[in-house]
Amino acid sequence: MADVRKSAKQTAARTRAREKAAEFRSKQDKLEQLATDYFVATDSLEDIEASAEKEIAAVRERTAKRSAAAQANADAVIASMLALGTPRGEVADRLGIPTRDVKKLPIGREAGLQQEAKETETLSAVS
Repeated sequence: MADVRKSAKQTAARTRAREKAAEFRSKQDKLEQLATDYFVATDSLEDIEASAEKEIAAVRERTAKRSAAAQANADAVIASMLALGTPRGEVADRLGIPTRDVKKLPIGREAGLQQEAKETETLSAVS
């Protein structure tokens, strides 16, 4: 009878050990999955940052192009005002900008702008 008791205790102990081992394996599997999720998330951070940098560069490029176009338009308006024979100081006062920002026109361009201004005046008079 003593052997039966010892055997029953061993069986119960093995059962408990197996349950604990199963719990441990389950916990380890969950930890492994969580670690995998972590590494996937951190790896995607690099991709997200690289993508954002590309978008920022594209936006900066578009901004530079738009700014250059707007500045060219502004310079063309100033040039047209100067082509009409308006002094630089008066142009600066009208636009509310410093006189140093009113650039002098190159000689060839000045003549072309004066011609355009004359054509515009002629068209206005005809209309």
